[in-house]
Amino acid sequence: MTIYMMRHGKTEANVKKYYAGKDEPILPIDPKRIHDIANTVRDLNIRSIVASPYLRTRETAKCIGNELHLPVTINREIYEINLGVLENKTFEEAFAIYGDALQPWIDDPFTNGPPQGESLEEVYDRAANFLSTARDDTLYVSHDGFIRAVRCVSSGDIRHFFDYKIENLEIVTI
Repeated sequence: MTIYMMRHGKTEANVKKYYAGKDEPILPIDPKRIHDIANTVRDLNIRSIVASPYLRTRETAKCIGNELHLPVTINREIYEINLGVLENKTFEEAFAIYGDALQPWIDDPFTNGPPQGESLEEVYDRAANFLSTARDDTLYVSHDGFIRAVRCVSSGDIRHFFDYKIENLEIVTI
């Protein structure tokens, strides 16, 4: 089975290099780009679009859904890695506030999350659960970190997490 996942449109957080929160909107997307993506999605025989609950994925999914006349539903499991206290801050801002409390996460993000966040192993488990129910006729609009975790599940090792990079609006085949 083939699963199709797409990263959300570009955000101000992507441009200014800070950790986005749940309500980060997307920046405007060229209508021609939306049309081209929709044509690609149409060629994949996608029958439904599912987004993470975050604003940026819902907005992205709606753009594609409107073009294809497909409704968008929400999957609460495919949200971005929970970065806890880092959300809406640059790393430098967070380090100035939390300093040593971030060190376990910096030293080993696989088993430690940032304060109030989740570890990569926890995201891996969530991604494995998602894959057990994913459908091949659906486009899942999600996030760089979560899509990387799904790729890790398909390769069998979360330690490959930093080997992947997903561009905004990139469709990934798993």
